[in-house]
Amino acid sequence: MNSSESKAPAIRRFLFDSSLGLRRIWKRHLKMLQSWQTLGEAGSRLLREEMLQRLLDHAARHVPYYRDLFRAQGLLDDGRVRVRSITDIPCLERETLRREFERLQSDDLAERSWILNATGGSTGVPVKFIQDRDEGYWRVAIERLFDEWIGAYPGIRRAKLWGSERDTLGGREPLRRRLYRWRRNELVLNSFRMTTAQMAEYGERINRWRPRHILGYADSLYEFSCFVAGAKLSIHAPDSIMSSSGSLLPHHRETIERALGAPVFNRYAAREFGGIAGEDREQAGLVVAAPLRWVEILRRDGSSAAPMEEGEVVITSLTNYAMPLIRYRIGDLARFASCPASRNGWPILEQVTGRVTDTFLRSDGGLVSGLFFIHLVGVVLKAGWIRKIQLIQEEVSRVVIHLVLEPPLTPQSGEFHERARDLAEKIRRAMGEDCAVEVQVRDEISAEPSGKYRYAISRVSR
Repeated sequence: MNSSESKAPAIRRFLFDSSLGLRRIWKRHLKMLQSWQTLGEAGSRLLREEMLQRLLDHAARHVPYYRDLFRAQGLLDDGRVRVRSITDIPCLERETLRREFERLQSDDLAERSWILNATGGSTGVPVKFIQDRDEGYWRVAIERLFDEWIGAYPGIRRAKLWGSERDTLGGREPLRRRLYRWRRNELVLNSFRMTTAQMAEYGERINRWRPRHILGYADSLYEFSCFVAGAKLSIHAPDSIMSSSGSLLPHHRETIERALGAPVFNRYAAREFGGIAGEDREQAGLVVAAPLRWVEILRRDGSSAAPMEEGEVVITSLTNYAMPLIRYRIGDLARFASCPASRNGWPILEQVTGRVTDTFLRSDGGLVSGLFFIHLVGVVLKAGWIRKIQLIQEEVSRVVIHLVLEPPLTPQSGEFHERARDLAEKIRRAMGEDCAVEVQVRDEISAEPSGKYRYAISRVSR
């Protein structure tokens, strides 16, 4: 995939690059990222520590919240921050970001070009934050590097199965946005509105467009692939497919690859940080963009989790000086791979397993991991009697299962009642015999406003 034949014509590469801004600063950042892949594990660690020190010193001088925090923790020494380890710094909570928004801003914002951004609220608590222009350039560079890893080069023909709120509400993209799509050589299919008729139309449009690369939400790609397989459609096979936003379950990957005829690569990103980790051609896990994103996985007691041990994800962006997010609890659960580092020396996430709120609390104080629900959902989906499923813990001893059935199964059939009883019993065994499990059949189950689809949600406060 590195040959010149795999790349787009020069005019298409130019148009794609111009869609990302004429100043091309992101290209310099990309070249630095590319060169850093040769540093090895020790060199990457040293670079990361140097970038952290610069960020901490900036935060101590210019960010009131961190200046006070570092002083209270005894970390300031003659105006510099001295830490033995990043773990000397307390984690930043989402609620703290909301409460201390003004004091988390750098006092040199007037000298910076910056924008206000906000999360989609998939945790139920949306937050706003500030990022400067240079952080934006780094985000573009990370995304382009992840694309390079799988051969999705600038200017090749792409299709995106992505959410379009404007289209869903009956609006029309402005001319400027349509010009942007043309420059990127990109076909966008609205995943917020996917009826059977629309998915059939999407299949026809993909066959006419013949994209080299497809990008989509994990659940949208899976739902479209199920339709393609069920309708026995012949679909143009791209060179690669990228899944982003939401959990890509093993069964999802199998179904998408079989239906669309191309390898699926996973990507881990968040609004607060942009790209965090992505799969490369080796598909040994999600390779963290380590020089720019310091990723930790913590146990409940705050200590570092071992490889293959699930824990809470804590992230530091080493490039956003307008509003540093240092050791930020993003709300995700993940585990590092057993292999300590990828071929470029950067750490590998074996899997992002879900949200912190995907873990259910039992009445006896025990926890049921999101990994259990990932496995259960995969088994149920493979059985072929439901199209969608979502489990919601409404109270400690009450779980509601929402189901969208796969025709011709109906809620009145004996087969449905037998399968529903079996599913409820599996949940009860995990949650405890005192847990009431309700099964509700629905016409549709919506994704989060961010486009992410969550299979398990706990509304029980810890």
